[in-house]
Parts: sequence; structure tokens; C-alpha cells
Amino acid sequence: MFRYLLSFSAFLIFFGRAYQFFFFGAPYRAIFWDESLLSPVVEGLFNYSWQEYATNLNVNTFIENLTILSSVVFLVSALLCLFWHQIKLHILKKTILGTGIFLLFFMGICMVKSKNYDILQLFELSIQLIVPLVIFFNASLKNMDVSKLSKWLKIAVALTFIPHGLFAMGLFYVPGHFIDMTIKILGVNETQATQLLFMIGVLDIIVSIFIFIPKLARPTLVYVMIWGFLTAVARLVSGFNPDFFWSSLHNSTYLTLYRLPHALVPLIIFLILPKTHTLTFKLLTNEN
Repeated sequence: MFRYLLSFSAFLIFFGRAYQFFFFGAPYRAIFWDESLLSPVVEGLFNYSWQEYATNLNVNTFIENLTILSSVVFLVSALLCLFWHQIKLHILKKTILGTGIFLLFFMGICMVKSKNYDILQLFELSIQLIVPLVIFFNASLKNMDVSKLSKWLKIAVALTFIPHGLFAMGLFYVPGHFIDMTIKILGVNETQATQLLFMIGVLDIIVSIFIFIPKLARPTLVYVMIWGFLTAVARLVSGFNPDFFWSSLHNSTYLTLYRLPHALVPLIIFLILPKTHTLTFKLLTNEN
């Protein structure tokens, strides 16, 4: 069961990003139009002035084509993850999936750059990066080491929820859309939304620690599942407008899709915990 959930989680991540890139673009311009970063390359290697580069229509066309190509790679990667066992072209599927993972990572770097080098933006993508990596490094999902899988997925959850918690607490800043969603969904004012987000942020940090404590892991994972699902669906709910039904779905659904693994991955950990504990017990028994 958990293997199918793992494949489905990777599918949702890639499909959501494919939809985003195809219809709404990619954050690539944060890198490709950064003068301080690229001017040494543009002016030194290609002998262009920055003005010529920045106003060159071919550069803009390249970025747009790269965005479309990325969306295609994401879509193919999504299907590969969904049918990982059925597709036998091992080298080809790993090449495509590896490219998809690289593009996800590059997207994360662009997001960091666009947010004034806020590295937490990259860590928030931990689940979205680690889940495809797990599939990439396992030719057969049937023979995965569940103990290692549990460990890596716990790390992914913690690295995703800790930055989310730090943002919600306002330790650096509170993202505006956090406050907007809270106000719109719960009907509170800005002060109440900020206070509520702070408490939620504290809980995010706490549960990120508790999932590594065996006696607390299972109940904590239930909370993380529910909270991960609610934060994913919140994007859809906050962006929904009954007067513009299809348009609002188009604008918000993809945001929910690639966040649903924030609920599915804790569920996977929850399902494999008994197997992990059984494996540990057997090893201890054999040693004795």
C-alpha cells in the first residue's frame, strides 16, 4: 500500500508543477535576468553588454521554451513515477526522472533567489524533492529498506514543516499569503491571524521533533497528516470563487496538488512504522 502512495505522491508533485509551469510560468527569470549574477558570464564569455542581453527577444524566447520543456519533463516524470514498475526502460526512465528532479531543485534555487536568498524556501520543498529521489534510487519499490525509507521520509517531513513553522511564527517574516488565507478561511482579523499563525508555527516545530521519538511518532503523524491535508486544501478553499468556478479551480488546484504529499508522506511513515519496529525487534532477537 505505502509503495503506491509513494508513487502517487511523486505523481502529484510533478503533475502539479507541470500544470504550474505550463499555465503560469516558472521562476527562471530570477536567475536568468539577474545582472549581478550573470553579467560576468554574459559580458565576459559571450561578449554581450547586459543591456543587449536583457532586451534580446531570443533570451526571453529561450526562457519561455525552457519553461514549456520543463513542464513536459515534469508531466512525463509524473507518469513515470505512477507506472514505475510497469515501465522497463530503466536507463531512460531514470534519465528523465533525474532531469525532473534537477529541474525541481533548480526551481527551488530560483525561488530562493527571488526571495532575497531566503534558503528556507528551498527547505520547504524537501518533501517534493526527497519523494522523487527515493523512487529514483530504488529500481524496485518492492525491495525498499523500510527502515531507511522511514528515516528519510521523517527527515523530509521535518525539513518541510520546520521552515513552514518559522515562517508562521514570523521569526524572519510572515508570508502575506499565510495571513490572507487565514483571514479569508477563518474570518479573523489580521492581529488574530498573526497570533494563530504563531501558535501553529510552534506546533510545526514541535511535531517535527516528535516524529523522531518512537513513543510519540504515531499520534504525531496523525496530526501531521491532518495538518498537511488542511494546508494543501487551504490553497483551493482560499482561492475559490463560486462566481468564477472554473477559473478559480484553474488558478488554485495545482497549488493543492503538489502539497497533498505533505499529508500523504506522513501517512506512508505511519503505515510502515509497525514494519520498522518489527524489523528492529527481529534484529535484536537474532543478536540475543
